[in-house]
Amino acid sequence: MSRLIKKSPDELDPKQREQYDRILKFRKPLDDGTIGGPFDPLILNPELAKRAVSWGNALWERASIGRRLVELAIIVTARFWESNVEWVSHAKLALDNGISQVVIDAVFEVRRPDMAPADELLVYDICMALHKTHQLPMDLYNQAVESFGEVGLVDIIATIGYYTFIAMTLNAFDIGLFDGSKGPFPLQK
Repeated sequence: MSRLIKKSPDELDPKQREQYDRILKFRKPLDDGTIGGPFDPLILNPELAKRAVSWGNALWERASIGRRLVELAIIVTARFWESNVEWVSHAKLALDNGISQVVIDAVFEVRRPDMAPADELLVYDICMALHKTHQLPMDLYNQAVESFGEVGLVDIIATIGYYTFIAMTLNAFDIGLFDGSKGPFPLQK
């Protein structure tokens, strides 16, 4: 059950309604008119919603590292932040985009996926270094730039930064899964 006070579409102010309608172009509303995921909290700040949706779309559609590695960075972030909605949504998308179930399982178990291809290992290591130590050691930085270029490294950082913001939003507002089921991470009340 979300902590967010539910508003029907008719209760939104004009700018909030504009963002609500924009999001409906790519996402079907739930039976109660809410959008689900991070979108209901985001539309409370229409300017933020506008920019956040555009940022997310840029990561999904135009990241230089490709969707497979973007999804890996997302699930590493979802696991780190114990974000149920983010994990459930993106573990499936990671699988659909070429991340093996064995790698997904290792990420869930907070275990380095040593069996993963080199590019996936590198993305995992970058994500974990930044999440855990808030730094990127020089050797890892050099590997990232050599493998992905500086633009690719920016895309990785942008992905984990964006999905950290999304995970915190989902967790702070206690946004649940669409079907009401429990996610893999316990919720603190």
